[in-house]
Amino acid sequence: MASKTIFDSPELLDETLVPLTAACKFFPVKCSRTSIERWARKGSRKVTLETILLGGRRYTSREAIKRFVRSQLQTEAARPAPTREMSKKDITTRARRLGLPEPLGTRQEG
Repeated sequence: MASKTIFDSPELLDETLVPLTAACKFFPVKCSRTSIERWARKGSRKVTLETILLGGRRYTSREAIKRFVRSQLQTEAARPAPTREMSKKDITTRARRLGLPEPLGTRQEG
């Protein structure tokens, strides 16, 4: 892993350090060591997992993991909900239930 692409966070020294190889245990979802290394290098949804290099080993902290997860949840909550496109059949069925005439372009001719 190239350390020049990762930004060290010296404030992690005041927190509970965890080696990146063992950080999976502290995430609320199942993840792999590779995912954690990618989140530290490239980030996810514009949020990077804070890390520090000590003695040739890369560490993060439990608190940094919490901040990362919290940021992910906030980013997810800010995204608009996906919209579901209705098929012509769905539109026609709903119109009939409401007692409305069938919308133009949905009438099936047989």
